[in-house]
Amino acid sequence: MTPRRDLAGAAILAAVALVPDLDLLLPVHRGPTHGVGAVAIAGAVAWMVSRRPGWGAAVALAWGSHILLDWLSNDTRPPLGVMALWPFTHDYYKASIEIFPPVSRRYWESRFWIYNLRAVVVELLILLPLTALIVSRYRSRARSSGPGDPPPPSGGAGDTDGISDRRARHGAR
Repeated sequence: MTPRRDLAGAAILAAVALVPDLDLLLPVHRGPTHGVGAVAIAGAVAWMVSRRPGWGAAVALAWGSHILLDWLSNDTRPPLGVMALWPFTHDYYKASIEIFPPVSRRYWESRFWIYNLRAVVVELLILLPLTALIVSRYRSRARSSGPGDPPPPSGGAGDTDGISDRRARHGAR
């Protein structure tokens, strides 16, 4: 994959990770869009549209990462937590530790910007190093295998062209 496509894919996945918060427009924030059912639906739709199971998994992981991070945040508006196991249950779950501070939705208050700026700074201090680590590991793995490199050994698994490794080395008879 070229760097340009990698950047576009990363931007799409970042946007997907924000989609669960569209429920802020509804009366139930952190409801069904914050559950494993929504993760499965998003992944399945991405897989069907792209016809690539890897892309479906990436979309599901991006969506699920939002739920995980919301679960680890300080929620101050009832019901507290996320509906993480929707559609199996409508219960809300909240982590016993809170890594991320709460955000304010009271835009009319004077301290709204200060309160939310603090939350953004904490989130960036936690997530930017993690993101940098993931990107550096991805890039180092991509550099270690070029487009002309032979595929990894099959380890005995059946190959896709119907020719065994031995017959391919010695020529088909």
